[in-house]
Amino acid sequence: MEECERRERILDAASEVLQKCGYHAASMDKVAQHSAMSKRTLYLMFHSKQDLFHTLVSNRLFNVSLGKCLHMADPVEELTELLMRLGGVILRPDRISLIRALVTESPQSEDIRQILTSLRAGGKDNVLTAWLDRYVRARNGPMENISMYGNMLFGMTIGDLMLQNLACAPDQSWSEQNIRPRFRRAVQIFLTGFTDGCPAASQSV
Repeated sequence: MEECERRERILDAASEVLQKCGYHAASMDKVAQHSAMSKRTLYLMFHSKQDLFHTLVSNRLFNVSLGKCLHMADPVEELTELLMRLGGVILRPDRISLIRALVTESPQSEDIRQILTSLRAGGKDNVLTAWLDRYVRARNGPMENISMYGNMLFGMTIGDLMLQNLACAPDQSWSEQNIRPRFRRAVQIFLTGFTDGCPAASQSV
């Protein structure tokens, strides 16, 4: 079995164990059993339970890069496309189940609270902040608090839908036809306010 295949099998097992047992009751032994791999193999790939579950969340919720979104002519369309790709990952039913399992565990675990904090703006690598930073620098920026703006944008788009899904009451299903116009309008409103508050960005808009 290739290393990448072993890694995915372990992450699948970790997700299953987390949702069945919770973070505190989850163990490397249980993940090894569910993955049909040895505990030694797990520790060769992940040095601790904390490392394994951090990797799980990063891999399964935030595995989105800027990619082709960097080469579109219209910033509104570019940012809308990025949000669509990120939302298409985070708002999948199996991903929502994973987030729900994390939320349930958060009162008892500082580790889980740190993971949930990373959800606010799209993960530790934060493609939204990376996009905004690039947007400002292309217009002779930088500016302070870009991560705060990333949090705002995530909250008014994906974060809003994520909360509805976590409450088991989504107002509409995820589909490009339903969501893209909504995200595009949010991006238009956001970039107008963002540009007004950022002299470097407003110079070239």
